[in-house]
Amino acid sequence: MRKVSIKTSKSIFLALTLLFTTQSCNENKTIKYSKPNDNQTLKKGEWISSSDSLAGISIRGKKIAFFKKMVFNSKDIYEFSIIDSIHKNDNSEKNIGTFLLVVKNKDSTKFKILKRSKKLLVIENKNKTETYKFWR
Repeated sequence: MRKVSIKTSKSIFLALTLLFTTQSCNENKTIKYSKPNDNQTLKKGEWISSSDSLAGISIRGKKIAFFKKMVFNSKDIYEFSIIDSIHKNDNSEKNIGTFLLVVKNKDSTKFKILKRSKKLLVIENKNKTETYKFWR
């Protein structure tokens, strides 16, 4: 029986890895990515929760704060943006959903936007749906 050197083993492993990678690149793959939504705005002011009239969202520019009992602290203020989740396959693109991306330092949370208008915002996070109505 012939011994195979470590260098030869690594070369064979690299060749097999390259072969599998090349084969998988030729298959029809879906690329998933996010891009900024064309309409980045939410009306500035307070959005009151339909389930608790003392809870809601406060919007100022690109800042958002979720409040309870009509109060929030500076630690509750986050940056936000609205993004589209895109799946691209060959030459076609499909918008899977629009999301509210809330970011503070390195932490971020994505809320799926189910409905958005000038007076209504319906978002979903962890299978929980919350409706907010624009107050002022």
